[in-house]
Amino acid sequence: MDEAKVKAICWRLTIGLELLTAVLAVPTAVLFIIIGGMYSFDKSLLVVLGATIALFTSYIVPTVRFFRLKTLLRKTIPDFFQHLNLNEKQKIKLQLLEFPKMNSLYFLVQWSFGIPLAAFVTFQFFSPTLVEYLPYAILPILIYPVLGVSHFFLTELLVSEVLVMKELKDLPLEAHTIPKVGIYARIFFTMSAVFSMTLTALGYLLVAEVTKFIQLQNAELTLLLMAAFITVNIFVLTSLFVKAMKFNTIQMATRYKELASGDLRESVPIISTDELGHGSISLNSFILNIRKITSVVIEGSDKVNADAKIIATQTQGLTQAMMDQASSSEEMSAGVEEMSASIRSTAFGAKKQNDITIEAKDLVLKMESSIVSIHDLMSLTENETKQMEEETKLGQKALLSTLAAMSEIESSVDHTSNVIQVIGEISDKIGLLSLNAAIEAARAGDAGRGFAVVASEISKLGEQTLSNTKRILEAVSKASTSTKSGRLAVSNTEKTFQQIGNSVHTTIDLIKQSTEMTKKQLELIENVKKSFEKLTISAMEIEQNTNEQASTSEELAKSIASITEGTEYLNQFVSDIDKLCAALSGKASNLRQTIDFFKI
Repeated sequence: MDEAKVKAICWRLTIGLELLTAVLAVPTAVLFIIIGGMYSFDKSLLVVLGATIALFTSYIVPTVRFFRLKTLLRKTIPDFFQHLNLNEKQKIKLQLLEFPKMNSLYFLVQWSFGIPLAAFVTFQFFSPTLVEYLPYAILPILIYPVLGVSHFFLTELLVSEVLVMKELKDLPLEAHTIPKVGIYARIFFTMSAVFSMTLTALGYLLVAEVTKFIQLQNAELTLLLMAAFITVNIFVLTSLFVKAMKFNTIQMATRYKELASGDLRESVPIISTDELGHGSISLNSFILNIRKITSVVIEGSDKVNADAKIIATQTQGLTQAMMDQASSSEEMSAGVEEMSASIRSTAFGAKKQNDITIEAKDLVLKMESSIVSIHDLMSLTENETKQMEEETKLGQKALLSTLAAMSEIESSVDHTSNVIQVIGEISDKIGLLSLNAAIEAARAGDAGRGFAVVASEISKLGEQTLSNTKRILEAVSKASTSTKSGRLAVSNTEKTFQQIGNSVHTTIDLIKQSTEMTKKQLELIENVKKSFEKLTISAMEIEQNTNEQASTSEELAKSIASITEGTEYLNQFVSDIDKLCAALSGKASNLRQTIDFFKI
């Protein structure tokens, strides 16, 4: 739904309703007024004029309906609709379902204003008699039912084009919130409209003719013409009724056909407020429940199938494990016999272990003495290294002071160079002044000779000053270069001292760690001595326990034989489980194939 489609639906509804009014109501109403009021030809023209003026004047009501419907349909544009919450979306759908019934209000206002206006305009040209006035009073009974029913069905057909959109079709609604205009009511009002128009028009004319209230001229032609207009009204009215019912029925039949093929993906649009529309809610609820059940069954069958395969895999592994266990039991039985022989040899080995333990204890005592000596040397080395670290820090501080002094000298040399450059500039200016003085002395002639001599001397003095300035500047430049080289060397020396200090610090840390390690080694050796004493006691106990283990191994051999028999029984039981899992997996696959009939 976009802006162009919104305008198209609004225009189609407005033009369609006005065409219904112009085709069904206006000709029939004008003909009824002219015939029933026994209007002359001139007055008939005035009746047509009044009806035309009233019709165009009453278009203000369709205009209001046009903009009301446009505002409502704009809310269904996706860019706006998707930002609404569920309650707001449901409210819009309910307003669209209620619009055909609400349109009756526009129709009533339009004609309740139009009929009196038509009579008022017509009677401005002459004073009506009772016979001429009476058809206008009866006209609502003739026109209102037909227009009301036809407007309702046409509005419902056009609004249904919006309600079948994906966004509104799948939007759930509670049945009690939807206004209901049942099929019985639709048929009743349709038939009432047909009979109302027929009985009102033909009955009025027949009664008037019989009672001589009015005198019809060419009664047969008049009645035939009125019957023709009524027939057209009945045909259009019933066509709209059938089309509205057919559209809704086709939607339901199409959905039932899709359900019969197992397609659960689409829901039924609620496009009317009759029993079919309310039945769509129940059908949609049924489809939703079937979807949930199908999803659960599919998920359950897949899970059962997967679990059956896992169990089958595990039972196969368990079967293999049982076979391996049986093989292991036989090997264990042979191993127990070998273990009995080993236990006997263990007692003999325990005596030898005791002797070896005593020798190892002596070696540990000697190792303890060596580690004590190493610990003392490490402590002495640590003290010497700390003193070296302090001296390195003092040397580093002295180099930093030297480096600061070199920086100051470099700054002074740079400043001296700047001063000498200024002197050189002054010497250049002295040369220019002496040249100007010589020029002025030449102009003065004999009177300026003495001044010319002074100017010449000043010029020589400026040249000597400039020459000396250049030599001084070169010397200062060399001094600056030397100062920078010296500062760089001192900086490198300071970095070297820093690296030495870091290395000394690292060495101290390593010595501390070594000292701590020697302490730990002493503690470990003490523990090792205690362990050797316990090991000697343990060797004696091993000799005593080996005899008991020999008798125990015989009992163990009997137990292993029992385990072997139980393993063979379990192996047979696992094989049965494996067969059951295969059958369960097959049934789960069949269930999944059956439930795949439904498309969700």
